[in-house]
Amino acid sequence: MSSSCLMFLVSNSIFLLSLFSFTIHAHRCTEEFLSKAHSRNLALCKRYKHSNGVEFAWNFKNTTQMLQVMVGARLESETGWLAWGLNFGPEPSMVGTQALIGIKQTNGSFLGDTYNVTQYIKIGCNLLPSPIDLNIRNLTFTPLGYPHYYIIEATIHLPQSVNGSRINHVWEVGKVAMGMEPKIHDKNLQSYDGTEIIDLQTGTAISIRAARRHQARIAHGILNIIGWGVILPIGVIIARYFKKGPIQWNEHEQWKNAHATCQTCGYIIGATGWALGIWLGTRSKYYSFPQHGAFGISIFTFATLQTLALRLKPQTNDELNTYWSIYHLSLGYALLTVICVNIFKGIRIMQEEEKWRPAYIAVIASFAFIFLVFEIINWIKFKVDELAKKKDSRST
Repeated sequence: MSSSCLMFLVSNSIFLLSLFSFTIHAHRCTEEFLSKAHSRNLALCKRYKHSNGVEFAWNFKNTTQMLQVMVGARLESETGWLAWGLNFGPEPSMVGTQALIGIKQTNGSFLGDTYNVTQYIKIGCNLLPSPIDLNIRNLTFTPLGYPHYYIIEATIHLPQSVNGSRINHVWEVGKVAMGMEPKIHDKNLQSYDGTEIIDLQTGTAISIRAARRHQARIAHGILNIIGWGVILPIGVIIARYFKKGPIQWNEHEQWKNAHATCQTCGYIIGATGWALGIWLGTRSKYYSFPQHGAFGISIFTFATLQTLALRLKPQTNDELNTYWSIYHLSLGYALLTVICVNIFKGIRIMQEEEKWRPAYIAVIASFAFIFLVFEIINWIKFKVDELAKKKDSRST
């Protein structure tokens, strides 16, 4: 029973992960942006859905090193800004980028300029328009034609030394600007994922570290939700309601085997997701989520104690059994509470609140409904048994 349950849960988890993996790489550009790109004779187009939804269309002539680009994104704030650029350093990063930045002004105008992003901005220096080491022509920043969507367009003559089949490009979106000075962007995962090494001739991503990180985060979230947030509560339901009723499953203590199996499977899957989260934390250079991480470590630690407790339970006639039961139940319910809180924290960090949050709320609501129904049944059963005892005592 234990091995078949484990295989079933793991296979379903892998299936879910595979579904998500197919949805996070290449995304088709929106119809409006694609139509505009075709009108500019831009043959290649990519949409970075996992990184602020930025869209990038371009045309590159290898013989002349001419690169025509169009970059678009939604800017809903009053003074939002959109940035795109090339980094000729060893890796695609913000520092060292030769950037084109378009800024929405408070007076309703739209201005674009060139910016040299140096390491000094990391220590608080202002990012202001400056010459860059690229030959830029026809730089514009305009609305696309539907609400809150703006595009940067430019023609760039790349130096002959630049290899167009492997080039670092960087993009970013911000909500606040002061004049021609873009202020710091949001410190979320989507903002830090705006980098890629790309082949301009084919559109192939040579380095997809951002997409892989996003895939690993999806895997981390799914494994933790399935392991900690779904299977462990099922084990609690089995232990509470299959032991004495209302569902009778007492023959050969089947409920105990089912409870142990669920908790073991949930622990293995949840611990795998937790280990993946630890790995993601060590790979993050520019951001961290200490509260989410602390909760995760606490969940793993106490889940380990709960799993070990199944092996260390005193005998039924042992006087320590009562204290062990109080400890096991109290820690179990506290653990479930922390798990729910941390899952919602993770969903907020991932910015998947529109999809994942309602889904997990539905899971919690289902568990709450089951608890409520079984508690009502137990209460009715208790009252019926109490009345029966009173009738028996009166008859005697």
